[in-house]
Amino acid sequence: MTPPFVSIIVPILDDTQSLCRALSALETGPETEILVVNGAAPDSRLDVLAANGRDLRLLSSPPGRGRQMNVGAWSAHGRWFVFLHADTRLPPNWLDELRHADRDPSIVGGSFRFQLDSDAWPARCIERGVRWRVRWLDLAYGDQALFVRREAFQAIGGYREWPFMEDVDFVRRLRQIGRLYHSPVPVVTSARRWERDGWWRRSAENIALQVLFFAGTPPAWLARWYLARADTHVSREALVVMARAPSNANGKSRLTRDLPHDHVPLRRAMLLDTLEAAARVSRADLFVAFEPVGAAVEFQSLTGGSPRLIAQRGGSLGDRMRNVFADLFARGYSRIVVVGSDLPTLPPAYVEQAFDQLCKRNNPLVIGPAEDGGYYLIGQRALSAELFDSIPWSTPDVLAATLRAAKRLSLRVSLAPQWYDVDALDDLRRVANEMPAAPRTCSWIATHRELAAAPDVPEATCPI
Repeated sequence: MTPPFVSIIVPILDDTQSLCRALSALETGPETEILVVNGAAPDSRLDVLAANGRDLRLLSSPPGRGRQMNVGAWSAHGRWFVFLHADTRLPPNWLDELRHADRDPSIVGGSFRFQLDSDAWPARCIERGVRWRVRWLDLAYGDQALFVRREAFQAIGGYREWPFMEDVDFVRRLRQIGRLYHSPVPVVTSARRWERDGWWRRSAENIALQVLFFAGTPPAWLARWYLARADTHVSREALVVMARAPSNANGKSRLTRDLPHDHVPLRRAMLLDTLEAAARVSRADLFVAFEPVGAAVEFQSLTGGSPRLIAQRGGSLGDRMRNVFADLFARGYSRIVVVGSDLPTLPPAYVEQAFDQLCKRNNPLVIGPAEDGGYYLIGQRALSAELFDSIPWSTPDVLAATLRAAKRLSLRVSLAPQWYDVDALDDLRRVANEMPAAPRTCSWIATHRELAAAPDVPEATCPI
């Protein structure tokens, strides 16, 4: 089979709608292949795109534009790679420009001319500034649909998987091995970020970031600074509910072994009550980190598309939590709190307090102790990967072992108020005493009168 002339690689992260618009306007043929690299949760709309007859392959990757583009490139078969942002549209004659570059062996890569899809006069000023930058500095950015020969990409080792400025670094290294061709044909990029942030404010901040980068400022610091100042769709705080699909029989074994009935509706009710409580923490973006990976459709149906979904990765619970923190820090979040899905009476005020603790400069870690010796909440301001190593999960020593690990890592820990998760039948009976909290869980309990014999349980004071 003859390999394609060009591979179009599109990294996406929660922007499936933009991708659909870009692909609908993209003219392709037998000389091209398209690789979409999804850094978010599986999305059924992407499966539909991949099955619609177009030569499109769907790949997945942990988030991070450089990482996603590398995943696409190492899977591509084309002689040329085009790295296309989901909100950028290639012109009708884009393939002719690649053929033109291909005829000159000294050309190793290049870009298209930058154009914004706005009639506002500031857009023309910004476009002119970009043309000057490309002309005098020989420096194009990722929103100009960068293209590169396969051999050149391999020679420089692809993109560095930085959280910021990976495209600038890529172009600078590419110039060291050959000549760049900057096409006069424009690609059209969405102006929504400039319209949202302000034409001059965003342009000034972009220039400041470029100056800092060229002065040697680490990309990780620039990413934090950018996300702290820009009013983007990614907020600085994320609240994550770790959840197993309710239909999965492996979940909540300590509880369900004491229940004589089908417990899938109970697990569904507890998850939805937990999500309802978490959604009341309006300051943070809400995520569900789900497992198993194939349960994306079930969670989409269950949650109605909100909150956002991310797939859990890893074998042990510690591995999965570590990867959730890593994935969301890679998206630019600066404070992340993770809770379980068995907290139908979770007080939102306790989660708010955890975020407040993370805002304090000297508190890089917050933990919410559970009454059974574990914890129901953990939050970090920066990833401490070793915190989750060698923890005896599902034992009464989880909290103590985690505190010992934090001390060993010299992490200052603040504690949220103690609460309880629903791990046993007595916990479930306690939920029934706390109405009107957890309405779905209480409704399930009410239909199972044989479980109503309540032991002595602490009377909860719920600050909801």
